[in-house]
Amino acid sequence: MGLRSMPLTNDEHSMIFSNHFGIRFQPKGQGSAPTNDYAMILTCATQVASAFIFAMVACLVSQPWSLLCCIAVALILFFRLVTVAVFFYAVIVGRYATEYTRRFYASSIVFWGWWPMLLMFCTLTATIMGTLTGSYIWGTCLSPYYELKKLQMYKDIDPSNIPGQRVQDAGLVDFTKFVEMDRSKGGCYMNQGNTYCVAPIVNGGEVKYGLAGAPRTGSYDYFAVGINCCACPNRDFQCGEWRNPLASGGLRSLDYESRPFYKLALDDWTASYGKATRNPLFFEWVQAPEYKWKGMWNRALQLWWFAFAGAISMGLSIGFLADKALQVLWQHDIIGPRCCFAPAPFCEQLTLVLLPKMYYRYQQEQSDIASMPVGTDDWQGERGPGSAVDDKRVVQDYGTTNRGHNNEAIASMLAPPGAPTGQGPMFY
Repeated sequence: MGLRSMPLTNDEHSMIFSNHFGIRFQPKGQGSAPTNDYAMILTCATQVASAFIFAMVACLVSQPWSLLCCIAVALILFFRLVTVAVFFYAVIVGRYATEYTRRFYASSIVFWGWWPMLLMFCTLTATIMGTLTGSYIWGTCLSPYYELKKLQMYKDIDPSNIPGQRVQDAGLVDFTKFVEMDRSKGGCYMNQGNTYCVAPIVNGGEVKYGLAGAPRTGSYDYFAVGINCCACPNRDFQCGEWRNPLASGGLRSLDYESRPFYKLALDDWTASYGKATRNPLFFEWVQAPEYKWKGMWNRALQLWWFAFAGAISMGLSIGFLADKALQVLWQHDIIGPRCCFAPAPFCEQLTLVLLPKMYYRYQQEQSDIASMPVGTDDWQGERGPGSAVDDKRVVQDYGTTNRGHNNEAIASMLAPPGAPTGQGPMFY
């Protein structure tokens, strides 16, 4: 019966194929079950969190810091890619995955490739998630924050006295008292399923027909805007903080893609009500625009810290779960280090750096083969490291032995049935 068809456990495979013929006594309650690999857990947490954080920060900072973050992410991914390549190169060159040997070496390939493949997948996923998170924080918080920072803030603006031409650089606007939107007289424009809405911002909150209540400037230049927050025709504008009675300000609309459609909605409004507009300005209707603007920075900071903490905790969680899954598979003899793979030609140093455990395991196996006993006399003379400890365990488990015959006692216990035993009493 061939070795491939023998139902051997991981321990038996390890003993046979590492040429380790020594026998040790294990104390009760201690076997060869795997333990937590804290080094790999920490490696997983560090690299996954680093890939996520660097990818996220690269989307939030300017040059040259963004370039440095991209280089850091590229180095992490390159390190993981080279590790996987070195491992599979060793498997291919050593012919461990051929048609005839795949069945035997499959469990060892999975075991030694567990962490390299997992870390490669997790760091790549973390990089993608970090990029998406950074893009979201930039697009929703930091980009409008910096855009509005370049513009000016105006207070106590009266739309009936100050034309839009004078405040074309407005980013934040606080209007005077009694300035409101006229939600019942708005304009709209529909395009590809979206409705673009505008409503005039006027003193008194109402646009009157004819020349009554018209601005002294002769032009309506201030408008609140929004998307999909009104019907067409626009008789009930519900964009921005329209429910808030304390709202009396505006944030300059930075949606440049929608601005042409807002102008078409404005054309609908001027045609519907026969009003003139020369230098229109589009705003999001809010309360305390300065507070809203600063809140963008605070929200970006909160999201950044939340993502930072989440990346670290997620890296640790993945590391512990992956290590526990490896232990369960190992304990049930599904995978295990039954054999170790020799480093590929010209890749010994890379294997030592990238796969140190596999490298040292292979070196230990080669050392065991080199020191393997040749004959019976050599075997009897070599006790091996830890023999004294084994003797003490024999005494603890089986009683006191004659001090002068410890070797004979152990040899008698390990001898096959019917073999002659040592002279003199062995146990008493």
